[in-house]
Amino acid sequence: MFKRLLGLGAMLVLFGLSTFAQVPATAPAWGYQDTYQLNVLQNLTTADSVINLTNAGFYTPTGSIFPNTGYLCANIYVFGGVAPADPSGEQMAACCTCAISRNGVRSVRGRQLVSNPLTNVTLTGASIKIVWTTPPGGVTSPGSCNAAGLPTVNALATLNAGHPIGNGGFATGGRAWATHWHTVPAAFGTETKFTNVPLSAAERNVLNENCAFIVGNGSGAGICAGCPTGGAQGAASNPGI
Repeated sequence: MFKRLLGLGAMLVLFGLSTFAQVPATAPAWGYQDTYQLNVLQNLTTADSVINLTNAGFYTPTGSIFPNTGYLCANIYVFGGVAPADPSGEQMAACCTCAISRNGVRSVRGRQLVSNPLTNVTLTGASIKIVWTTPPGGVTSPGSCNAAGLPTVNALATLNAGHPIGNGGFATGGRAWATHWHTVPAAFGTETKFTNVPLSAAERNVLNENCAFIVGNGSGAGICAGCPTGGAQGAASNPGI
């Protein structure tokens, strides 16, 4: 009897492990593992922050003799709310995009991203999301980048030279870092890499549709500055914007 009980217990344990093993490790995702990235900025009324971006170089323009020289679009979405006036959670405050050439470096200041929020409130911190795509007009058309024009299907931009580029597809190879200013226990600064996050269809819709509203309402509020500066920038402690 004891042996049979042990055997039954072992079967239940194995069944439980088997059932657990069938649960997906991550949520359904669109794009590549590094297509969607996340970081936060804080204490923006005390000191500025800087986001530095670069393009590792995975995309070759069709017919080009220069490999991996295609542009990437860093589509940037800024979220922030002020309680209790934000009962439904942190809202999209701004969106914008910037094109980055192969091995190029672009920078945008945190205060530039929150200086013109749709919500018309002063944001002391923000959640920053980036979705990397290839330009809809082709990897030699940086001017076609559009944060309100994310792919409507899980289109992946093709990597190798001589293959169709998949204009406007989700891309790989974009990297971003953010500087941070901390005030506790004493004032100090840090820099962190953006974290890769699975991009779901639902999140794609939230980002694209909210940005489309910002762009389409005609007021100009919520359209951030993109990446107006070239070259990597250090953290700025000057409180002036």
